[in-house]
Amino acid sequence: MLSNFLKPLNLICIFFYVVFMLVAMDSTAVDALVFYVTEENETPVYTAGKMANARVGKSDGQIVAIQFKTEKATENIDQIQKLAEPEIKPLKEAKPAEVPVETSVAMKAPAVEEKVVATESALPVEPEKTVEKPQKKLPSAISYIKAISEKKWEYAPSLDRYVVRYDDETYVVLTIRPALQKQLEDIFKKYSTRIGASIIQDPTTGEILAMTSCHKNQPLSIESEDFKTKHWALRATFPVASIFKIITAAAGIESGKITPNSNFIAWKKSYMKVWKAFARSHNGVFGKIARKTGKAILEKYIDAFGFNKTLFFDLNVGKSIASLPANSVKMGQAAAGLNRDFLVSPLHVASIISTVLNRGKTMKPYLVDYVVRKNKVIFRRKPFQIAQPIKDSTARDIYKMMYTTTAVGTGKKGFGGYRRCPNLAKICGGKTGTLTGASPHYLFTWFGGFTKATGRDMCIVTLVGQKNHSGTKASSIAGQIAYELYMNRRGNEKDKVATR
Repeated sequence: MLSNFLKPLNLICIFFYVVFMLVAMDSTAVDALVFYVTEENETPVYTAGKMANARVGKSDGQIVAIQFKTEKATENIDQIQKLAEPEIKPLKEAKPAEVPVETSVAMKAPAVEEKVVATESALPVEPEKTVEKPQKKLPSAISYIKAISEKKWEYAPSLDRYVVRYDDETYVVLTIRPALQKQLEDIFKKYSTRIGASIIQDPTTGEILAMTSCHKNQPLSIESEDFKTKHWALRATFPVASIFKIITAAAGIESGKITPNSNFIAWKKSYMKVWKAFARSHNGVFGKIARKTGKAILEKYIDAFGFNKTLFFDLNVGKSIASLPANSVKMGQAAAGLNRDFLVSPLHVASIISTVLNRGKTMKPYLVDYVVRKNKVIFRRKPFQIAQPIKDSTARDIYKMMYTTTAVGTGKKGFGGYRRCPNLAKICGGKTGTLTGASPHYLFTWFGGFTKATGRDMCIVTLVGQKNHSGTKASSIAGQIAYELYMNRRGNEKDKVATR
């Protein structure tokens, strides 16, 4: 009896949710337009919906969101699928304002008028309402994102930003800051590298502030077509190496199998705490951590951190790969970062590091900041969370261990010796990694970490490929980046040369 009584109420709630969504999309003050992206045969499929409906980590396709703020009601949403069954009939006597609509953090729409002005969409519309056609349809939000991979990038002095001209009246503004971009490029020119890549990302928003790719000390020009298609930061062909210890540590701590102060035998009868093994990148200890944690739990966190899934970004990014061997010994070696078949892109490493910095919350990385049409902002990207692989407490534990890498561990040399900033290592942290790759066949070194030189946590990822161990390491370049950020913050001369 009770279930039969509730059925009409459920239908009413569904209907008014649909009406609310329609009003939100047609309002002149839409706060958030959300698209979910699922992968089908490695092709994005866009669907409108609420953030609460996203199931991140689904085995048959990753679901993420693309979020914008718009001031116009002319958004072309032809690609949006239906939100509800069209058979549900509207009730004339009910008003949208009388039914509370539950919204999530992904879609917080302001109060709207009762009158519904419909646009052409896949959503059901009340047949009694008068449909007012917009004077002119604007391209979809997705079209603006696609444009940055199809059209030329150029520098706009008046904005001090890189932009993409969509048409004669419209341009897309990118998140990359020219000053930071030049800084990365200039630093890589100072060091001898065969391959280099670096990313600076805001971990709390996901926006990419700078991203460079270098081959034999020659950075790609950001205005070249190769920057969008042949960028090392977007290629998932590099061995993840000991960066993977972050995943192993997260799985062990989150599952309660270990704590940062747990002791493991390092050699003979000598014991080492987990935090020190992290700082020194001790493979033997992390092999033991992996076996204690268990293969099933590790696989869960491999999935949660985005491996073996498409990483949806505003440019095409390779899919990172990691599959644990069944053999216990080999599984331990892989979890310590010694499996050359575990491949990752620098952009994905930045996402992993930013998740730790952002207290376990993964923000979607993006390049499109806002869109201007006829000198008016018509879209503005809104940061949003797409996953939370680990709890806040676990992220804090790993964050503290990352400090030890630069203070007493494998990253100490790269962040030490700066006389103008003797405490640089103490305001930075991260994880290093070293392993020979197959494509290309170089010795790759990583630094994935952060600096507080700017006054708050900023994600820094560097990758360096060399012929052997004698060349420059990624941690040295990361240290130089952190140092120059520190000096720039203090208003010194524009181009800094570190005094060692």
